[in-house]
Amino acid sequence: MAKKKQPQKPAAQPHAPQPVKAEAAKTPTSTAKGSKMSLTWKLSLILAVITFIIYANTLQNGFVLDDQMVYSKNTIVNQGFDGIKELLQTPRLKGFGYLKNENYRPLSLVMFATEVGLFGLNATAAHFFNILFFACCVVLLFLFLNKLTEGRTIVSFIAALLFAVHPIHTEVVANIKSLDEIFCFLFAFLSLNLLADYMKKGHVWQLAAGLVAMFLSYLSKETVVTFLGIIPLVFFFYLNSDWRKAAFMSGGAVVVTAIYLLIRHRILSDYGASTDAVEFIDNALVGAPDKASQIATALYTLGMYVKLLFVPHPLINDYGYNSVPYVSFGNVWVLLTLVLYAGAGIWALYRMIKVRKDLWAFAIIFYMATISLFANIAFLMGSAMGERFLFFCSAGFCLLVALAIDKWLLKGENSWEGLLKNKAAAGVLLVAGVLYSGLTIARNTEWKDNPTLFRADLEKSPNNARLNYYVGNELVENVLPIEKDTAKRRAIVNDAIEKLNKAISIYPKYTDAHTELGTAYLNMGVYDSSEVHFKIAISQSDYQSIAANNLGTVYLRSNRQRDAIPYYQMAIRIKGDFLQAYCNLGSCYASLKQFDSAIMYLNQCLAIDPNYTEAYMQIGVAYYFTEKYAEAEPYFKKVLEMSPTDVNAANNLGAVYLNTGKYQDAANIFKQLVAANPGYVNGYSNLGHCYFKMGLYAETIDIISKSLQVDPNNVKDIPYIALSYKALGKMAEAKQYEAISQKYFPEFKL
Repeated sequence: MAKKKQPQKPAAQPHAPQPVKAEAAKTPTSTAKGSKMSLTWKLSLILAVITFIIYANTLQNGFVLDDQMVYSKNTIVNQGFDGIKELLQTPRLKGFGYLKNENYRPLSLVMFATEVGLFGLNATAAHFFNILFFACCVVLLFLFLNKLTEGRTIVSFIAALLFAVHPIHTEVVANIKSLDEIFCFLFAFLSLNLLADYMKKGHVWQLAAGLVAMFLSYLSKETVVTFLGIIPLVFFFYLNSDWRKAAFMSGGAVVVTAIYLLIRHRILSDYGASTDAVEFIDNALVGAPDKASQIATALYTLGMYVKLLFVPHPLINDYGYNSVPYVSFGNVWVLLTLVLYAGAGIWALYRMIKVRKDLWAFAIIFYMATISLFANIAFLMGSAMGERFLFFCSAGFCLLVALAIDKWLLKGENSWEGLLKNKAAAGVLLVAGVLYSGLTIARNTEWKDNPTLFRADLEKSPNNARLNYYVGNELVENVLPIEKDTAKRRAIVNDAIEKLNKAISIYPKYTDAHTELGTAYLNMGVYDSSEVHFKIAISQSDYQSIAANNLGTVYLRSNRQRDAIPYYQMAIRIKGDFLQAYCNLGSCYASLKQFDSAIMYLNQCLAIDPNYTEAYMQIGVAYYFTEKYAEAEPYFKKVLEMSPTDVNAANNLGAVYLNTGKYQDAANIFKQLVAANPGYVNGYSNLGHCYFKMGLYAETIDIISKSLQVDPNNVKDIPYIALSYKALGKMAEAKQYEAISQKYFPEFKL
């Protein structure tokens, strides 16, 4: 009977549809996951678009500040693709005339060379790539935080959004040079993302790719060294699903660091470069009255960093002496900073121990780890303070703000509907986003060019020695050369002198300011003042090649050629490829009629740069004055080939033809010359000589008369008028001009 009842098991049939229900339940779950992944990438795209909008106005900016050192005037970078190999094998500033205080950061330079290879020397293209790679940084930060927070997308998005719009990043994004900072961050967070994926999925290629990304970050800038602590923090304490994998990643990071340091040491050693020298003008902490005030001032600076993260105004490109004053431990802001950092550090460690995956602790530790490199407490770095030093650190700050909004305004709400309905949270984000975006866009406009940036920042920090120097230097080196109006030139030089004197009054040992002030006086023809400042600069530094060269020029223009020669030679000893010094030395010897020595130095100039036009001109002149006209001719032709509108080269070539009896060729050149340059007196004079040699006496009289109309003081050719009238048989006119000629040349007789 029991067996007969067995078929009645259909009583369990109501459970039969369960598999179907389970599948039905899985479908929405799968769709939700797919939607979540899709949302992540949509949010990434939104962040990238916002970043481009905020920084779009930098596309109209030019090359600013150190851009010339690593880009616009870097001879290796300007070779384009051909320079990449050398960039990988040399210190960072080799293509600019590298300094003893050097680094090895080739990756951004390789990118610059690539940009030159593709687009030429194009500031707009360079700014575009800075924005593009910064947008990538924002996205990678968002993706990593999303993994770290285990899917708390709103917190991750808010943090990344704040990072994208924060004005503190304008220096990094708007200054093309700071692509090294951007690349360092980009590859560091790419590494974290790849290593997080390795922790989850275990693919060896993810581990390898993550370590390669970390190595690329090192090739960008050494800042990533702090990740030797951050990687174990992330993967042992936060994403710690597998301690064995975490150990592989941490060990791999150490190996990558060791490889980079070995390469860096080898390259810097090969070029006799180092990173040890720290100058006062770069970091005023070097000259602090004592160790206590040095540390107190460093702490004060750390407090200023916190202030700038909350209130990023005013922003300036340089915080050198004396934007940040020396302070003692009695300063209230120093004490508050000490309490803030110590308290935050202790609290973060406590939270991490108590709540292993506490995000507040991570944000604080990340900030403190990355700011430690720039604290100037354990060791002095190359600068006392800089907004770019907050680039990594601000990621920790932005995460802290996002966590605060989540905790006290969103109260853990992780839905977008909840965020939009929460007026307090949405309002705070809207106000902060609009204010920060507005400040960022406004600051971008100040990075338009050097004059705009320096003037704007000097107004904010008028007692900053370097900003005064920057304005003076810009006026002398870039504004003055393109101004033709005499009165305006005088005003420019006077303004420059005022700013440079202010820089020196703030810091009397400011060597570069003395050099530039000497150059300003040189442009005014005030040689005694110029000499004083060049000598001060040379006495203060063994590397003042420009001061030495310019002091030589002071003596050359004062007809003290023998005094000039040792200073030109000094400039060459300091900077072996100093083209102007070689050329000036050649001019010196030429004026002393030591033409063989002149030609030797000018040829050395051409060996360095075969396209240096002035050297060709000077060699031609040297041969001309030794009456080696056949040797002079090709040099003047070369100048005209390189610069077809060069008036002096055309005149000199015509003079060669005139002296070698090629009168018609000479006349053709001089006629074209005066037609194109009606005020060029030498052209009229030489054309008159040509006509006289050709027996065209009426034409001689006419053209020399025009010469006198252009310049009544050009009396040296008046005897040719007298001689031409005599040749034409017009003795009355000839006698008239004989009398005029004898006023200037008593020995002249027809």
